[in-house]
Amino acid sequence: FILISFAMQSLALRSNLLGRRLGIRLKSSVAVGSKKEDVILPTKEQLRVLAYRAAIPMVGFGFMDNLVMITAGEAIDSTLGVALGISTMTAAGFGQCCSDVAGNLSGGTVDAAITRMKLQHHGLTEDQLDLKVSRMYKLLGACVGVVAGCLLGMSCLLFIDTDKADRARKAKELQSIFQHIMTEGKSLFNADRATLFMLDEDKHELWSQIATGAKGIIKVREDEGIAGACLQSGEIINIENASDDERFNQEVDRKTGFTTKSVLAIPLKNETGKCIGVIQMLNKKNEDDKVTSFGHEDERLITMMANHVISFTKIVEG
Repeated sequence: FILISFAMQSLALRSNLLGRRLGIRLKSSVAVGSKKEDVILPTKEQLRVLAYRAAIPMVGFGFMDNLVMITAGEAIDSTLGVALGISTMTAAGFGQCCSDVAGNLSGGTVDAAITRMKLQHHGLTEDQLDLKVSRMYKLLGACVGVVAGCLLGMSCLLFIDTDKADRARKAKELQSIFQHIMTEGKSLFNADRATLFMLDEDKHELWSQIATGAKGIIKVREDEGIAGACLQSGEIINIENASDDERFNQEVDRKTGFTTKSVLAIPLKNETGKCIGVIQMLNKKNEDDKVTSFGHEDERLITMMANHVISFTKIVEG
């Protein structure tokens, strides 16, 4: 009975203490609520200034972020991306890393610049800034500012060749494919040299994409030499002795130190039938390792090779 009585008294005491605490909390919450109700709502002009002050710094940060990301990403894509086979999205990720680092380094500069601008002050108190309408205007201003800054940062795209990396990547793929084809083709025909000429329509010249056994790039006018004649006619040319043919250009032999005798050339035609290049085989060797002429079987084989080159070009270029 004594223990029960003591427990009842202890319970009553705790109830009184809990009631007092709840009373204090209730009073404090009512006071806070009444305090917020007493806060004067900001004017439209004050809210406008608040949004404006929130937008200006974000313009600088957005501009810096996009400018660095695009320029760094493009530089990485056109160099390391092509050399190491890095995808465009990976290069963009590295560009974003550079942008984040630049943002951290330039944050103080942007803040100092904003401070020197001496923007109009909104004159709001801490309680007014804590109001929902104030927070909404501040957030809206920041969003508008960062979007405007990002759009300004994208202006660098007007001065960047955005297709440069894609062209370089495709050229590298074609280089590898054509190198393999021409090397194997040289062995298949048992020829001294195999050359792949591509047409540069702007300069009106043929230039050697791949030339086995030769160093540097060979360039000829689009209507010059046997390769030019093949391009212009759109037909296979098979010559037993090049020196007896008036279309033969001896200048190339003088520059390269090579002596051309037998020649087999075929034009490369795209799906519209337009000639875009020429494959040329020089100096076929017989079993005695002597130069001989190309036969009908060689013409059939070089036709198949030309079709393979065109097919690979279509695949790489999408």
